Amino acid sequence: MRLILTLFVFVSFFVRPTWSQDATTLNADDVQKGHFLASTICAICHVAAPDQAHQPIMRPPASSFASIVRQKKFDAESLTHFMKTTHRGLDNPQGMPNPDLMDYQIKQIVAYFLSLYK
Repeated sequence: MRLILTLFVFVSFFVRPTWSQDATTLNADDVQKGHFLASTICAICHVAAPDQAHQPIMRPPASSFASIVRQKKFDAESLTHFMKTTHRGLDNPQGMPNPDLMDYQIKQIVAYFLSLYK
């Protein structure tokens, strides 16, 4: 068991997904698709992109993507975790509604977020 744990730690240290890296190594296709998803899905509640077609219907709007990327604790891992787990329910009535995104869509939105980070 100890050998397996050691091996797991070793492998996880050296193997990192490319989309969790900084904005200079982002996949341009993921960024473009993430922009599209953010502009169509996330823009219902957030100002997700400066060129989105419509203003958010939520009043007041949820935090803008530009303000989210300026937060100290912003990174790909925390954003991915948030998008997968933090949803409205009886235990969290003010939480974000679950957008029911697939993992690849979350990856694309995260890539778009990272492209905004400067």
